Amino acid sequence: MKKIVFLTITVVALTFMIVGCDMAEKNLEAIKEMVLADEVWFDANTEVDSTGGGSMILGDTASGILWWRTAQTHDEPIIDIQIDGDSGWVEWSRGNFGSVAIWAFVPDSNKWFFWEKDLEETAKLRGIYRKTGSDADPNRGWVLEKVSCAVGASTNGTVNIDSFHITSAETGYDFTVSDPLNTYYDLTENIVTFKAQEEVTVTLYSNNTETDAFMHTFVLAWPFYIRGPFDNMDDGVHEGTWNIQAIPFPRWVIFDVMKKTTLYDSDGEYDFSGILFPYYITP
Repeated sequence: MKKIVFLTITVVALTFMIVGCDMAEKNLEAIKEMVLADEVWFDANTEVDSTGGGSMILGDTASGILWWRTAQTHDEPIIDIQIDGDSGWVEWSRGNFGSVAIWAFVPDSNKWFFWEKDLEETAKLRGIYRKTGSDADPNRGWVLEKVSCAVGASTNGTVNIDSFHITSAETGYDFTVSDPLNTYYDLTENIVTFKAQEEVTVTLYSNNTETDAFMHTFVLAWPFYIRGPFDNMDDGVHEGTWNIQAIPFPRWVIFDVMKKTTLYDSDGEYDFSGILFPYYITP
């Protein structure tokens, strides 16, 4: 009799383990499918610096160069998912590959030269999914609740954005971000929301004094992606302003720092650090 009871308990325990593992696997797969299908948040790269065909946009002629990133290819994203109760923690990363094209005026020869440099970088982003429904609901009840800032860095790069500060007079924002991958924004409650066409000031703090910085934004008209330089305030500090777009939409803005030799030295390798900052726009 004792053997029968023991065997019964063992079978029941094994059944629960199998069912539990199957449910956990289905939850992991549901979140992964949502991440792969997401074209708003989980698609971080610096390809927005290119129109896709390699055309130049907003070239910095006053600095003696015209430059742009070419269209990129990507490897398969690495998606790490950890589920704890009704929370799913996601880290997404992907390699981006292409080149940086530069027309450079060299005063010593009084000529323009064309340089093309290999681009290899990795972008990372974190998100938190919340199970708000049942297994029978779409995506087994999981919804994307929060996203972090995204970060990008060139392979073997040396420059880094240590922090950035944002102020906006109209909406009253005044904050600093120094740990972008661990700075989360709730997509329905506390994501930064600017008013259409308001002016925002951004200050970047880099670990390298010999850097240039740029801001990249998206507009719903040609050339679609717009790049503007930050003012160099010396000591690795860069400051810039931009007017928020007019049409409400969830957005990324890219803050981009590169070592000066990347753009101004024919032998300088691609050395880049970037932060993609998520925000909303209201009318």
